[in-house]
Amino acid sequence: MTENRAVTGASIRLDGVVKRYRGQSKPAVESIDLDIEAGQVVAFVGPSGCGKTTTLKMINRLIEPTAGRILIGDRDVTHENPDKLRQSIGYVIQSGGLFPHWSVARNIGAVPRVLGWDGKRIEERTEYLLDLVGLDADTFRDRLPKDMSGGQQQRVGVARALAADPPVLLMDEPFGAVDPITRVRLQDSLIAIQHELAKTVVIVTHDFEEATKLGDKVLILSEGGHIEQYATPEEILATPATPFVEEFVGSGATLAHLTLSRVKDVDHDAVVTARVGESSHEVIGRARARGATWIVVVDTHGRPRAWPSLDEVATKERISDYLDPRLPVVAPSSTLNDALDTMLAASQGGVLVTDGRGAVTGSLTIATIMSVIRGQLSDARADDGHVTYTGYDEHGRGDDGPPEGEVRAP
Repeated sequence: MTENRAVTGASIRLDGVVKRYRGQSKPAVESIDLDIEAGQVVAFVGPSGCGKTTTLKMINRLIEPTAGRILIGDRDVTHENPDKLRQSIGYVIQSGGLFPHWSVARNIGAVPRVLGWDGKRIEERTEYLLDLVGLDADTFRDRLPKDMSGGQQQRVGVARALAADPPVLLMDEPFGAVDPITRVRLQDSLIAIQHELAKTVVIVTHDFEEATKLGDKVLILSEGGHIEQYATPEEILATPATPFVEEFVGSGATLAHLTLSRVKDVDHDAVVTARVGESSHEVIGRARARGATWIVVVDTHGRPRAWPSLDEVATKERISDYLDPRLPVVAPSSTLNDALDTMLAASQGGVLVTDGRGAVTGSLTIATIMSVIRGQLSDARADDGHVTYTGYDEHGRGDDGPPEGEVRAP
């Protein structure tokens, strides 16, 4: 994720870091040595009690290490003032952790204010970050957290963590409290943000599929913070280092293989777009000239609002402004498994593909995805002799039959 752009992150090194709690016979983290490259995303994963959250919190010293050293860049931060240290590290927790009686703008500006930034600089940074996380500044700047969805709050939490432009971003189960579709969109937003900023990101997750999707590298821990394997997702799936890793990855390995294939890796179909207020007759003519049977209505930024059929378009003289709440959308960084889940959740036979800022760039059909998955499953059978995958056929039918509602295939 870090190639071809300026890296603004800093390396992290844990040198013999230990955490012991009084009254416990075994240490929570026995002794961990870990090097994280600047600009990389590293996902910590492992069973409950393996020390992944403890290790994460020792980096910003929310939990003080008992022994060892922690270095960020060329700084040994083990004995720095912990409050000042945390002001230089972004931190995102589950459910956003926003101050409930503060507006979005005030939440985002919290650390910059402490650091003495002037009002104009804070305002400009807030607008930039809201745009970066996919929220309109005019709409959300003055809102309170209670007036926002869980996904929107989590986006503000990410913006707040990035407010003072820290080199390191720590994320503790950041997407665990939202629904699956929102979770996919937040994951894709993080990937898009990281592509632009190249911070050093450490994320704790209990979900191995999420770890393989987000992490340049994955750290698998066992009890006591013991490192079982630290490698790229591809390496872990191809060559598990220990029996523990093999068992931990287990039956999820085949599904995780599917997460290695992204929407950006397969061919997209072109789409015909139209703006609100355009002549329906002209739009229909343009679409038919390209062999399309439907269009995508977009806003002034190219973001999709609806995808009506030409028959639906023909019922009105001009393109109407309607927001389809079931519109299935994925990002190039979405996995094919994400795309399939999004289609089925919306009872649709395809998805729209959008870029990092939400503008539509094409579409992807369920037939294309299933063709790729069938090829992967065939390869997996050839490699392993067997495979277990509870999936869907090319028409979107799962083990329990077709999804409810009309299925539209673009």
